[in-house]
This record gives sequence, structure tokens and C-alpha cells, in this order.
Amino acid sequence: MLWLLVSLFFCWLIWREFRLRRVARRGYDRPIDTPVSKPYIAALLVLALLFAWTPFKYWRFERFLSAKASLLADGKRAVVHCNTVFDTFFDRETLAAGHANPLTGQIVLQHPYCGELMDFIDSPARPQPKGIVSLNIFTHESMHIRGELNEALTECQSVQRNARAAVLLGVPEVFARKAATEYYQRYYLRRVGGEGFNAVYASDQCAPGKAMDERLADSTWRAH
Repeated sequence: MLWLLVSLFFCWLIWREFRLRRVARRGYDRPIDTPVSKPYIAALLVLALLFAWTPFKYWRFERFLSAKASLLADGKRAVVHCNTVFDTFFDRETLAAGHANPLTGQIVLQHPYCGELMDFIDSPARPQPKGIVSLNIFTHESMHIRGELNEALTECQSVQRNARAAVLLGVPEVFARKAATEYYQRYYLRRVGGEGFNAVYASDQCAPGKAMDERLADSTWRAH
């Protein structure tokens, strides 16, 4: 939001320069008769475009994620929103890395996870830990839109589909499987048997051949 406001400010400065040459300022009889400074206008235009690029990039990314989340959710409509730092102040679920509403299809990813996911997609061969976690958050919330409300089942469904999700996002399969496997081994399995948050999200039944195994053809577990 802040980036967009700054961009609009520079647009207003451009508009003001042309208006001052058409409409007289208060207290003056005539508009300014000197020509508009082309270098000044060009500089303002460049600044406006630079500050508009970030919100435009995230807007496109949100649309991209929405389409892929809908595919993961078996065709149910998903609408992804990437929270900015400003958005977080007004989010009732600020402490959650992401949340979803199956009734509306709305998925919210908290700051900075959209940016981390974007970086992972751009450089999947050298993923950062937060990028791998961001992938799972995206898949997890898509499973909620699919219809699952139980957190342990939802997390296990996302674990099994993380490789599929990464491929849908454009990541080569070899890196998609590597990232999905790393999340399962490095993050998920360490929570199994824990208490509190870990007990809600992780289960020893989320493993090959166990009760939560969906035996998907493209499951993350194919790599084991």
C-alpha cells in the first residue's frame, strides 16, 4: 500500500506540472507560461513506475497463486492475498503464517511468506529454509480450500502434495521433490510426538503406509 501511495504521489506531481500550465494558480491571472521540463517529468515518471512495480508484481503473483491453489484444491475457487506489513495490523489471525476460509475461497499468506515463495520459485536449486516453509504454507492453505478443516489431516495432505504444488508453480520436478522431501524430513518429522502446536499439526500416522497415506501417484513419498 505504501509503495502505491508513493507512486501516486509522483503521478500527482506530473499532473500538477501540466495543470499549472492550463489553469491559473490562486492569486494569479494566468497559468505558468514556461514549458514543462521534460527531464523533470521523465524523472517523476521513472520514480512513479519504480514504486508501482512492487505492488503490480505482487498483484500478478497473487493471481498466479490463486490459479494454482484452485488446481490443488480440486477445482474449488481459491483467491490468494499476500499480506503486507500494513495488512498484518488489521488481520485477526496475525500470529498465523497463513489462513484460509473454505466458504469464500480466500487464502491469506502473511508477510514475508509470499516474497519467500517468489524467491523459491525463482531459485529452486538453492532454496532458503523460509522458501521451503512458504511452499508448504501455500499447499496447506490450499488443502483447507479443498475442504479439510482438521489441521493434522490438512498438514499431512500438504506434505504429500508439496512436490505437486512446486511443479504447478513452475519448479522443475527434481527441485520440487527435493524441497518437498526436505520439508517432510527437516520440519514435519521433528514435530511428531511433540506437544501444543506440534501435537495439533503433526502425527506419526502421516508416513508411507500409515493411516494418513493417500497413496498419491505423485506423492512426496515417492522420493523415499
